[in-house]
Amino acid sequence: MSDKFTVLFDFRIQPGRTRSRKTRSALDVTNSVELGPWIDNFDNQKKMNDMRLFYVIKPNAENVVKFGVAGTNGGTGAFGRLRQYIHSYGYSEDLNRCRGVQLMYLAGNKYNPKVELVKSDVFKKELAAKRYFRAPEIKAHLIGRGFERFDLDRLQELFDIIDDQSNKDFGDVETERRVSERLAQQNLTADDFIVKIIDHTTKGGKSKAMTQYLCYWNRPFVLTKKKLIKKLNPNPRKDADLKDLQADKEREAARFQTEETARETIHTNYQFYKDIILFKGGAKAMEIYKALHPNGKFRD
Repeated sequence: MSDKFTVLFDFRIQPGRTRSRKTRSALDVTNSVELGPWIDNFDNQKKMNDMRLFYVIKPNAENVVKFGVAGTNGGTGAFGRLRQYIHSYGYSEDLNRCRGVQLMYLAGNKYNPKVELVKSDVFKKELAAKRYFRAPEIKAHLIGRGFERFDLDRLQELFDIIDDQSNKDFGDVETERRVSERLAQQNLTADDFIVKIIDHTTKGGKSKAMTQYLCYWNRPFVLTKKKLIKKLNPNPRKDADLKDLQADKEREAARFQTEETARETIHTNYQFYKDIILFKGGAKAMEIYKALHPNGKFRD
C-alpha cells in the first residue's frame, strides 16, 4: 500500500460508488456498520495492519460521536485501539439496543517510521478537529468529556474538516495569507526592479526549505496589516453533488474574514531565487550578493 491517505471505510459512500461520490448526508447514519464484526473480518484486519488511522465511531447507547487516532506506531496498534471499544461497548444485541458501537469513518496512511506522528496526516486531522470543537464560539464541548466527543447533530462539521484536503490549521492559513497579500499589494509594474539584495535566510538542520532573500526595490509600496478572524464554519462543505456552483464558491470565500490593523510603507520583501531571477535587475543583484558572501549557505 502506498503512503497516500487511504479511506478504508466511509459510511457516506453507498456500495458500488467511488470514493469521490459521497451520496449521503453526514446526519444520515443508517449506512454505518457495527465495529465489532467489521474488525473481526480478517480482510479488514489486513487492511489496518501497520497503518496510522483516523477513526470516527458512535456508541449505540448515546447520540455522541467520538473521533481519534489509532496505530500511532504501526503494527497491530490500530486494531488493538479499536478493539478496546469492543471491550467497552460490546457487540450489538437484538434484546439490548444499548450494546455495540458503530464505525462511521476509518482512513489513514501506511506507517512510516521516518514520519513523526505530529507531522502525519492523521495527527493533523485530529488536531484540526480538536481545535475546532474546543473553540468557545463553536459551543460543541460536552461538559465533563474530552474535546474529541460531541453531539451527533454536529457530525457534518467534523466531516467538513475531514474532507478538507489542506490539513492546515488557522495559523497555517494566516501565514500563507500574509505572504500572498504582501506580493499582491506590491503591485509590480514593468518599470520596477530589484536594486540590491541585502540579506538572506536559510533554515538549518535537515530542512529542505529554499533560501529566502531580502530584496530592496526601486520604489516603496504600502502594506496593510490585517488580523484574521475565525468564522464559525471554517471548513465549508465540499460536496461533489452540489449543483449550485456559485453558492459553493460564496461559502468558500466566507471561510475567513479579516480586519485591517495597521499600514506601513516599505522597500523590501523576501523572495525565492527562482522568482528573483525573473524580475528586472534580479539576476545581477543575485550575482553581486553571492560574490560578496562566498561562504554563505544557499539552498536554491
